Amino acid sequence: MNKVTIWNEDCINGMYTCMLPETVDLAVTSIPFEELFTYSGKVEDVGNNGSTINLREGRFGLNLRFFITALWRVMRPGSNACIHIQQLLAYKNQHGFIGRRDFRGAVIDLFSKHEWDWKGEFVICKNPQAMAQRLNLHSLMFATGKRNGRELAPAPNDYVLIFQKPGISAPARCLRDAEENPSGWVSTDEWIRDAHGIWTDIDEFDVLDGARSSKGKSALKEEQHEKHVCPLQLEVIRRLVKLYSAPGEMVYDPFLGIGSTAVVAVEQGRDACGHELKESYYRRAQAEVSCEQGRKEDRERTLFDGLS
Repeated sequence: MNKVTIWNEDCINGMYTCMLPETVDLAVTSIPFEELFTYSGKVEDVGNNGSTINLREGRFGLNLRFFITALWRVMRPGSNACIHIQQLLAYKNQHGFIGRRDFRGAVIDLFSKHEWDWKGEFVICKNPQAMAQRLNLHSLMFATGKRNGRELAPAPNDYVLIFQKPGISAPARCLRDAEENPSGWVSTDEWIRDAHGIWTDIDEFDVLDGARSSKGKSALKEEQHEKHVCPLQLEVIRRLVKLYSAPGEMVYDPFLGIGSTAVVAVEQGRDACGHELKESYYRRAQAEVSCEQGRKEDRERTLFDGLS
């Protein structure tokens, strides 16, 4: 049974009080996007910053610097932090112009200034038609193009930025090993698919709250269902876990939400830990992990029964 520990507290403080230095083999998380979503009203919530143009020098940048320093402490040398973000829109009434704010560039700059090595990024393509309808984005609408084509702009895609803490680490595995033992490791075919750096096949609804997720509502009681504002797709997490960690290693999510990263880590034979500030999300994450542990026990029992 893989070990899972979840703390109901602020991750910046928790990485100092709950975790020993250099104990995490991989971090996978979707950080708060300045003030794009309101997860809680708590002052510790990194997302409650006020909306600004200067993402590096404002309150968000200050809070993120505290987070980056704490994350450095718990990561092993040579390990990777996979940070999911999306570019932020700019609005005339809030920011003085209509367009984009470079959230991606701000996060890269802040991590790089704290001595992390930026290794690269994966782009997760979004459906522009669905985004135009959901967000009422005039820059994606046919009517805008007919009126003034200069106002058209492509859909803001998601990114997973890969940062590495400098240092020497023992290689977790190699592609040759994956061919011999593919369970829980990336295969050569998977790397051929992912190495393009642009993922066009991610199902937006492949989340713990999603209708297409096998780990959705049927596994939990109704009172355990606290919906997440913006959960990360399970396949995105799965690819990162398989690529950048080995079975038995520790996967950490400092903004755990309803538990998606921990659920995938258990599924893939990794240990997991995480922090979640919001009490209802914390309870949901505990329930989701417990369900996944039960499913894994059932799968392993069936496998061994078949061998007997």
